[in-house]
Amino acid sequence: MSLVRTLRILASQRPSLPPHALAAPARVERRRHGHVPVTWIDPHLASTATIVHLHGGSYVAGESVQTWDFLEETARRSGAAGAMIHYRLAPRHSFPAAIEDVLHALDALSTQATLRPGRWVLSGDEAGAGLALAVAQVLAASEVGSPAALLLSSPWVDLTREEYADDLRGTAARLYAGAVPRTDPRLSPLLGELSDLPPAHLVTGSQGVLVEDGRRLDAAFTAAGARHQHLEIAGGGDQVALVGPGPHSQQARRFLIEAARRAMGLEETAGAGH
Repeated sequence: MSLVRTLRILASQRPSLPPHALAAPARVERRRHGHVPVTWIDPHLASTATIVHLHGGSYVAGESVQTWDFLEETARRSGAAGAMIHYRLAPRHSFPAAIEDVLHALDALSTQATLRPGRWVLSGDEAGAGLALAVAQVLAASEVGSPAALLLSSPWVDLTREEYADDLRGTAARLYAGAVPRTDPRLSPLLGELSDLPPAHLVTGSQGVLVEDGRRLDAAFTAAGARHQHLEIAGGGDQVALVGPGPHSQQARRFLIEAARRAMGLEETAGAGH
């Protein structure tokens, strides 16, 4: 990894806020839950329902404008609050910092009754989707309440794949995993227990590098008898749910929004906007 690219990645690791054009400042609030920064969009709606999102970025980069656009639209069209957990990133903070941050934040949110049982879903894109799946596996075996559903956009769920060895994702995998074997399910949740999870809703693009992860996860869910749906969008890329506007992103978002509404019982209450 070049020095310039490394510096750019490190510069992108500070938690951001959604652009004003996406969400007016009055709709946004930064809080700490379990000492972890969380940015809320429409926090007053948390008493109704919440979409908790984990951003992509290969565990080394923070949320992008596209991530904020996805969370704002998905939450607004579902009639829910949106919450972005700003977990720590490599190379400054390697595994297990990211998963510990998410678990600490969710534990605090549940203890504070900010997240209502059956009224929140856990969402993620790319690395964030893999992290969401790993978190859900830990929650399923713990006393902390699980989400009503998982929304997984182009998930990166197998950090052992040799195809990534020569690109940025392969470097990021090494920086994030450190000395821990990448076969650990908390790093590669595809290799973990999948049978006792909340319903998972998986969307991938057929032209994305991560499409094979999505297909293998779909097959593993089926083999485990797990409740899940998989939408593979022909012609879509890895960020099919994030990059828009366009027919591919809107198809992906509709799929995930409808899944969130059903899971949180919001079919009849979701509003069209603010």
